[in-house]
Amino acid sequence: MRDRYCTVTAQLDPNGLEEYPNGIRIQEIQLVLGDDPDLPIWRSLESAVCGIDARRARELAFELLMLAEVAEQWEQAR
Repeated sequence: MRDRYCTVTAQLDPNGLEEYPNGIRIQEIQLVLGDDPDLPIWRSLESAVCGIDARRARELAFELLMLAEVAEQWEQAR
């Protein structure tokens, strides 16, 4: 059995804005990790769904960008 996801999608629901009594407003961003869409359903991994706020999304984007930079440097060095 395979143990990793191969697709990542992000979605923003315009109706997903949450307002709290203290005046804070949070728009959730939904991150979905999925398996190969061409696999039959019985062989595919169940999608993992994670809701994150804008601050965490920026942190994740920054970390991914830094990892992509390092990966490209390693690819070019070989």
